[in-house]
This record gives sequence, structure tokens and C-alpha cells, in this order.
Amino acid sequence: MKITKIITVILPLLTCGYANAESTNPQILVAYYSLTGKTEQVANAIANASGGQLYKIEPDKSYPDNKKERRKMLEQEIEQNYLPPLKPVDINPENYEIIFLGSPVWGNHISQPVKSFLHEYNLAGKQVIPFVTHSGGGRGQCFNDVAKLCKDCIVDMDGWSSWGVSTGRKLNRWVTQQLKNIK
Repeated sequence: MKITKIITVILPLLTCGYANAESTNPQILVAYYSLTGKTEQVANAIANASGGQLYKIEPDKSYPDNKKERRKMLEQEIEQNYLPPLKPVDINPENYEIIFLGSPVWGNHISQPVKSFLHEYNLAGKQVIPFVTHSGGGRGQCFNDVAKLCKDCIVDMDGWSSWGVSTGRKLNRWVTQQLKNIK
């Protein structure tokens, strides 16, 4: 009988404390565009490490499978600063406090679909943490691009950059450190 009373009194207090702790955790979004799957793998690892919600940025029209055609199209988009329309999604990035933002490096810059994303959503006041994948050329101007296009955001200029796919312990430690720096 005493145990039942103790459980009846303590359980709601524990549950209430858990709910309050849960509500203070920031809402995290891992938004990314991936052409070849490399950035998507890193985004999945970041989502797993952070507990964040995945959001795949997708242009309305797919890029050609043929590498030569695709390269020509990408070069034209970059040259003309064309922002491809994006497919609609069922979540609103503006509802999140922290946004890990991923892109492949295209011509030393973030991809055009990610630029479209930054033009489409108002992320003012959000903590934006960029991450990029590249083929050996480095991050280029990507983090500067994010800072310029996300004017009223808090952009981490020391985001993640990896050659190809990097999803191991080093990435997990980086995500953990980013979240500690914010809280």
C-alpha cells in the first residue's frame, strides 16, 4: 500500500520534470541538398547525432543523369544565379531554432538548390550551422555564402567540411560540440 502511494505521488513529479526538460531542448532541423548521395549520408549522421529532423531540399526538376549535360546545366545555373524552384514539403524550417544546413560544393560555392532554400525561408534569429561535402577542393566560399544569404541568422563560420563522406566519431564529436556551444 505504501509503495503504491509513493509511486502515485512521485511518478507525476518525475514525468513533469521530464516534460519540462524535454521542452527546453531546442528544435533542430538538418536541411540538406545532395546530388550524389554524399551530403545525404553526412546529413543522416548529423541527424542521428543531434536528434534533429531531416529535411531534404529538392528542386522541382531533377538534374540530368548524364554527367556532361548535368555539368553544363549547373554551370549555367551558377553563371545566371538561377534559383531552382523547390518541391513543397510538409514541414516549415522557420519553426526550428537550430538548422544544420548541408550542401555539396559547386564551383567553390553552395549549390543552387540550397540558395533557393535560403531565399524561400526566413531564418532570421536562427542558429545556422553549415556543412559541406566536396571532391577535394575544400569548402571554398560556402560558409560565406550562407552568411550572406542568411542575413539575420547566427551562422557558424567553422562549419563542417569533408572530402566525400565522413560520418564517424569525429563528426559525432563535432555535432556534440556545436550543440554545447549553443546551449
